[in-house]
Amino acid sequence: MGADRSTYPGKPERKKPTVRKGSASHARRAAEAKGNRAPATPVRQAGSSHARKAPPKAAGARQNPLGQTTLWTKEPTRGARDSGFGAALKAGLFGIGAVLVAIGRFFGFLARAISRSKLAVAAVAALVIIGGAAAIDLGMNWGKIYPGVHVGSLDLGGKTADEAQALIEGEYAVRLEGKEVLVFANEDASKNIESVLEQNQNNALAEQQSVEEAKANKVLWTADQESLAASFDTAALVEQALAYGREDGGIPARIQALAFGYDIKPAVDFDEDAIESLAAEVDAAIGDPRVNFDIAVADGIAQVTEGHDGDMVERRKFAAEISDAFLTEDNARPYFVAETEYAPIQITREEAQRTCDLVNAALSSGAEFSFEGTTWAASATDIGNWVKTRIVETDGGFSLEPYLDQDIAKGIVINHLNSSFEGDSIQVRFEVKDGERIVHTETDETIPVAGDAVSQLESVLFGSKEGPSGSAPLVEVASKRVPDTMTFDEALENGIISSIASFTTEYTIQPVSRQHNIHLGADLLNNSIIEAGGGRWSFNDISGDYNEEAGFQGAGAILDGEFVDAIGGGICQVATTVFNAVYESGFPVVTRHNHSLYIASYPVGRDAAVAYPDLNLVWENDSASDVLLDMSYTDTTVTATLYGVNPEYQVSTQVGEWQEGEKYKTKTTVDENLAPGTSYVKTVGSDGRKISIVRTVKDKNGTILHEDLFSSTYDPLNEVKVEGPPVKESESESRNENGAQTGE
Repeated sequence: MGADRSTYPGKPERKKPTVRKGSASHARRAAEAKGNRAPATPVRQAGSSHARKAPPKAAGARQNPLGQTTLWTKEPTRGARDSGFGAALKAGLFGIGAVLVAIGRFFGFLARAISRSKLAVAAVAALVIIGGAAAIDLGMNWGKIYPGVHVGSLDLGGKTADEAQALIEGEYAVRLEGKEVLVFANEDASKNIESVLEQNQNNALAEQQSVEEAKANKVLWTADQESLAASFDTAALVEQALAYGREDGGIPARIQALAFGYDIKPAVDFDEDAIESLAAEVDAAIGDPRVNFDIAVADGIAQVTEGHDGDMVERRKFAAEISDAFLTEDNARPYFVAETEYAPIQITREEAQRTCDLVNAALSSGAEFSFEGTTWAASATDIGNWVKTRIVETDGGFSLEPYLDQDIAKGIVINHLNSSFEGDSIQVRFEVKDGERIVHTETDETIPVAGDAVSQLESVLFGSKEGPSGSAPLVEVASKRVPDTMTFDEALENGIISSIASFTTEYTIQPVSRQHNIHLGADLLNNSIIEAGGGRWSFNDISGDYNEEAGFQGAGAILDGEFVDAIGGGICQVATTVFNAVYESGFPVVTRHNHSLYIASYPVGRDAAVAYPDLNLVWENDSASDVLLDMSYTDTTVTATLYGVNPEYQVSTQVGEWQEGEKYKTKTTVDENLAPGTSYVKTVGSDGRKISIVRTVKDKNGTILHEDLFSSTYDPLNEVKVEGPPVKESESESRNENGAQTGE
């Protein structure tokens, strides 16, 4: 209430302080206390004849809880209205007066409290100082970053969010544009940048090394904004700067920033997969990549695969080093030397064995799916083909978790349960319109909700450490009506279509022109459709001539038994990737040519060369539904995936023995820029050889559909030696006199 409750009617009378007799000091204190106390107001009981009556209220008077008049105002004449300015002025004066009265009362209360206690004096003084400082702080820093807060080299104290954002973007965000970061394998390589760059170009051009060999011999990697999807989150930095001293640390944080400063380190954000891919390449060259113990399932039986500790770059540190390099002020190419550290395995043999035992117990009895009167008994082999594993981080470390790959399983479940359709499975037709992929089912029947069924089975199989017990689990599959037209993603989600086969090949980043050609070739083939019932797909018909007019650039290619720089180099890798996806799907291959030189990067005898218009890759879709070819790529990989209704062809391969071919020859060229009498081998020679492989394709019931022979004859790779100019006679004599040897 704010009023002194000692004057309220009905309050018990306060007892007088007791004074001990015989003590002069006590008597003196009591007397002093009595003399200083204000006269008590007589207390009258309600209904007493002596009760004082309150005076009548005057117009405009206000009374406090004690019945005392505190403020007199004149009531406005009824019906009269003040002007807007006058009303505002009166309201303002009234508000100021009320505030002054409140302040006066507050300080009056403080004065009375101070007169009674020295401790209160100190407390009040502290409160006044703190309150004043808080008021000043609030007024000066409202909506602004507190003094002493820095982002990198920028002092953002006193800046608003917009001002800080403009400063950060102007100083740091622009540094990402056009910058290329170099990562070296060792100090020696970093001391001769131009020489290493040239060596990288030559290694990429001479493609006879496998990807693994090329990675192991690499000493330089490059990264730019595009390859790592680098971005700079200015808004997050501003938000962090504004929060410091408010919800982040409060008053102590403000004092610290003002006295010692507070630094927020700017950092670049990267795509995690891109960083992982680059770090893995570095590991392959200067480290020993960690391999976790895992499981592999074949013919319905899981087995443990081996693992070992490693020596790898630490991912967070690696990303931080690249970030620092991107944000350097110097416009020149920044670089650093990568370092590896001990990387213990995450999944031990014991953990992998636990998962292996769980999977084998889960698969032992197979499973049954029931849908509208149709039952499919899936065998251990059927389900085993869907089993995948993932590493899950736990409080105590890591665990290996099995799961079922729905992208594979959904389409197969539908194939076996959709007895309401004529034939073995639902049939689809693809259409690509304005870049959008559309799937036509040409039916409005119901289909099994395969995704939920697979999830239900996964929960039964792997939901407990012991796995299912007893007989095969029975999964009741619900149904849903499917529209005759849907998007590609909807059809994939519903299990109408699935991935039939997918294959990925790798390549080194350098040279950029080869990467450009691979990406361009993949884009030309992407979303191509192969019609059902014998439709044919032709590489050259879809891509057209891969020449300079079509946007292709000069890069590594094979010509006359040598690796040379030619327009369209790299396009054969796209063809090889598509061929291997088709090979593993089981679809018939009509036309395929091997390269003239053996390339160790691809599966033995499974490369495909194209050269417009003479060498082509052609294959056929012999299934009852359309097939769509999806092409995707990263900076180091290209992937071909066939989508449609999976015919479930079973593919096996028999690889023959290598046979000797023609011997290689040595070609020598002269480079006047080399030192006289010196030489080096630009291209390592290798003899020609031959090999044959046989692909056997069976239907889902195990009946052989066709056997395909793929024979490959590879020419020898000629050795190319580069020599400097011959040693002049005078130089030769001088060397002999000094005891030096002449010749090679």
